[in-house]
Amino acid sequence: MASRRAKQPGHRSSGELLREVVSAVVPEGECEQYLPFARELWLTLRRQQPKRQAQAQAPDFSRKTKLVVQKWFVRGLSGHLLWRIGVRLLGRLYPAASAHQGLN
Repeated sequence: MASRRAKQPGHRSSGELLREVVSAVVPEGECEQYLPFARELWLTLRRQQPKRQAQAQAPDFSRKTKLVVQKWFVRGLSGHLLWRIGVRLLGRLYPAASAHQGLN
């Protein structure tokens, strides 16, 4: 029988986090269109995040991250909404940088 970790108080799954981010910036009727983008972007941002470096500054974006944004923009999603989702996700990964720049 597989064991499951108990949820830590205040800890949300990435799905809940992504829904919260998307619903905060996207009009209600369009949220489902932007969730796959947010998931894919979140994965690329998490992969490039340094493991043991102070999170004072957001890194330059990887080629894969740029391609994810381009793919969804070409599919017809609003560039402004993609940007707003990206800013919010970066604020979750790099809270010091987003607070310093007023991005979150």
